[in-house]
Amino acid sequence: MDGQGVVRQAVQRKITWLQDTNWWQMLGYAYLVFMFGRLAVIAMPAVLKSFLDKPLFVLPLLLIVAKDLAGIPDFRQRMRRVARKGTPWSERVGAAFPPEFLALYRLDRAMRQAFFAWMRRQPHAPRPAGTVLTYTERGSYTTVLAIAVFSACIELPLDAAIASLFIDNPRVRAIVHACSLVSAASILMYVVADRWLVRGAQGHVLTGDALDLSIGARASGLIPLGAIDRVESVGEKPDEWCKRHGVAKRDTVTVSPFDAPNVVLRLRPEQPVTITTYQLEKPAPAYVFLYLDRPELLRAALRCAQGGQTQG
Repeated sequence: MDGQGVVRQAVQRKITWLQDTNWWQMLGYAYLVFMFGRLAVIAMPAVLKSFLDKPLFVLPLLLIVAKDLAGIPDFRQRMRRVARKGTPWSERVGAAFPPEFLALYRLDRAMRQAFFAWMRRQPHAPRPAGTVLTYTERGSYTTVLAIAVFSACIELPLDAAIASLFIDNPRVRAIVHACSLVSAASILMYVVADRWLVRGAQGHVLTGDALDLSIGARASGLIPLGAIDRVESVGEKPDEWCKRHGVAKRDTVTVSPFDAPNVVLRLRPEQPVTITTYQLEKPAPAYVFLYLDRPELLRAALRCAQGGQTQG
């Protein structure tokens, strides 16, 4: 292979990585690059600071621009889909934005609705009858929520102390205090809403003909039993499992509250399935990673259910 071919393959790998990385991961990378860049500027000598200050400041923006440019094919496809006559204007406007941004709006709305439902003590929507596969009894769900509540509670005094030390303008300091209060209140609201939704879901439910996935507003889906080819245990990180089995990351989806998955479902390609994660609905890929408190229950119940269907 010549040099141009090697360069072309390297560029294509980078473009594929940008396309496979969702917007929230990319924004997280940009934030980390920005923070480490600022820390590096503070620590470096004055001679280097004059040369590297602006490049390090622009680097996070370059990541965002690269992600935006890599999504041009998907943007064109969305615009062609809404170009036909009769398409509502709201769909035309929505097609101009990355799907993750609209999904974030829907997720925020679902969380706020769940919070007010909790305040009004509304009953949860009924779940289908079947084998309940829990995911909060042995996992870290409760621990993560407790850490989030603790962080929200200590954020206010810490922000107040930092603002008092470094901000002399009373108006700016008041704005910082207000933003800290809104941030802490939002965290507590999301914790309560997520807990209310997850408690109502109770877990995933394996019925006689489908696996009903539900993690509140963060994930849902209905997988017919006929679409499940096999179930495998996972004892390593999903990235390591994919690398060992030669599976591309874009061919997987993870449905878990916070814990590392311990089960993977291999789906049959001839039966399309739709799974919604963080209010973003997409066709399910070939592999679905799950975390379950008792993964052996899924294998046993699925074996019985599929055996019953075969006999029927």
